[in-house]
Amino acid sequence: MIKGCILPWIHLYGDVQGQYKLCCHIPTKDSVGTFKEPISTIFNNNKYKEARLKFLSGEVPDECKFPCYDKEKLGGISNRQQVNQRFARYAKIQKYTKSDGSVLNHPIYLDIRFGNKCNFKCRSCGPDASSTWFKDSLKISKFKNTPAQLEDYYTDSPDFWVYLDKIKNSLKHFYFAGGEPLIMDGHYKLLEWLIDNNKTDVELTYNTNLSTLKYKNYDVFDLWKKFNSINLWPSVDGYKKHCEYGRTNFNWDTFENNLLKVTDYVNTVSSTISVYSLLTTPELMAYMKNLNISTYLSILVAPEHLDIRLLPLDIKNKIIKKFDLLIKKISFNPTELDNIAKTLSYLNKDIEDKDILLKQFKQFNLEVDQINKTSFVKTYPELAEWYEKI
Repeated sequence: MIKGCILPWIHLYGDVQGQYKLCCHIPTKDSVGTFKEPISTIFNNNKYKEARLKFLSGEVPDECKFPCYDKEKLGGISNRQQVNQRFARYAKIQKYTKSDGSVLNHPIYLDIRFGNKCNFKCRSCGPDASSTWFKDSLKISKFKNTPAQLEDYYTDSPDFWVYLDKIKNSLKHFYFAGGEPLIMDGHYKLLEWLIDNNKTDVELTYNTNLSTLKYKNYDVFDLWKKFNSINLWPSVDGYKKHCEYGRTNFNWDTFENNLLKVTDYVNTVSSTISVYSLLTTPELMAYMKNLNISTYLSILVAPEHLDIRLLPLDIKNKIIKKFDLLIKKISFNPTELDNIAKTLSYLNKDIEDKDILLKQFKQFNLEVDQINKTSFVKTYPELAEWYEKI
C-alpha cells in the first residue's frame, strides 16, 4: 500500500519556467529546485527527502495540500489518487527509503516540459504556459504581472542530456505536455534520442490538443511506430462550440479528423471541467463513448474565477439532470461513474469569495471577448440572465 503519494519516489518534473517540482500540480512558489542547479542533484535534495519522510510518517507536505488533498475533501479526483492507482506496482520502492529520506534509485518517470510554445489561447491558461497568449496578455488585467516570453530550459541544456544518459537504464515512462508538445523541438529531439539509445520499450504518454500531427519535417507517426507503448490523452473541454469558445484556435472539425487518425493510441480524452465546458460535457462523453473512448473529467481548481461552483443553482440542477439521463442511456464503467459522481459532488460544494470571483470572471470574459470578437451570452444563452446580473 502506497503511503501518501508515490511520485516523490519515482518521478521528476521540470516545468516550462525551468522549475523542478514534486509534480505538475504544485504551484511555482513551491518548487524543489531550478534549472540553475545540476539536475542530477534534484531527486535527492533536501526538499525531496523532506516530502518522502512526511508521507511515510502520515503527514502531508504543505505544497501537496491545495492541489490534491483539498480537492479530495471537496469530492474531486486528485492527481495523487490517479498516479497511486496507475503506479501501484512501484509501492515497494518506499520500503527502501533511507532514514534521511534519500533513495538509491533514479527516477523512472520523467515529465519535462520543453517550453511554452502553443498554438492555442485557452481561457483557463495564460502566457506562462502558452506562447499564443503573449500578444493579447498585455490587454488582460489578470495577466499584467505574468511573464510573456518563449521559454525552453531543456532542449539545448547539456546538463539535461548528460543526466538523461546517466539514468537511461532506469527510465520507463515519459509524459509530454505543454504548451503543445507536438509542436516542440525538444519533444522530437527526445524521441530521436530514445530511438538512438534503444529505449523504444518505454511508455510515452501525451496530453495534446491534436491540432496537428506534423511539425517541420516530422510526421509523428513515423516516430511513434518505433515505440512499444503510446498513450494519447487528447484534451477537449466541452463539445463543439463550447470548446471552441473556451480554447481559442480550437476547431472541432480538425480535432475530430485527427482523433479518428489516432484512435489506436487513445483510450481516454481529458476534459478540463470549468464554467465553459461543463454544460456540454454530457454531449462530449456521449460522443466519445460512441468511439469507445472514455472521458476523464479533470475539475479545474485554478484559476478560481472559472470554477464550476460559481454556476447558478438552476443551471447546476439542469446539468445534474443531463448527467442522470446520460447514465440511463449509456453504459459507463465503475471508474467513469465515480468520476461523474465526484464531479457533481464538487459542483454542489460552497466556494469562498464567490462575489469577488464572479466579478473577476465577468471582467476576464469581457476583456477576452473584446479581443476575440466573441460573445459569452451568444455562446451560452442559457446563462445570459445570470451573466448580465453579475
